[in-house]
Amino acid sequence: MSVRTFEALVGAGIAVLALVVWLWGIPAWVEPNDFVQISPRLMPDVAVGAIGILGALMCMHRLFLEPDKTTPAPFNTRTIVLTAIVLALFAVAVALMLNVGYLLGGIFIVGSLTVFMGQRTWWAILLTAVVPPFLLWGFFEILLGIPLP
Repeated sequence: MSVRTFEALVGAGIAVLALVVWLWGIPAWVEPNDFVQISPRLMPDVAVGAIGILGALMCMHRLFLEPDKTTPAPFNTRTIVLTAIVLALFAVAVALMLNVGYLLGGIFIVGSLTVFMGQRTWWAILLTAVVPPFLLWGFFEILLGIPLP
């Protein structure tokens, strides 16, 4: 399998997953609210729609616009293990968000990915892991009045 074909499949997978989340995930988790002017579905719909469109564009670009390259995809044991670790981190973060709340799950995923990418300074990890989830929480909870799980 060439890198071009692999990336086209990844783009198609992202587009399909975004469609599934848009059709079933968001309606299952976001409750309608008549007390706010902005629908609680607006931000998830925009985010998932953008991700799905970008995945489809990536697939189309790799299939039709990119010149054919026969470079083999970088499949080796190390790549597969690293991919499995990242997927496991996201699974744990989603479980934390559903069971404990957005802030703890967000701090966990951002912090663990920061360490995974090589940051070893404790204050940088702490700052990077805590500030973005609190900013997003504040944006939705305080500014928009949309509760996060």
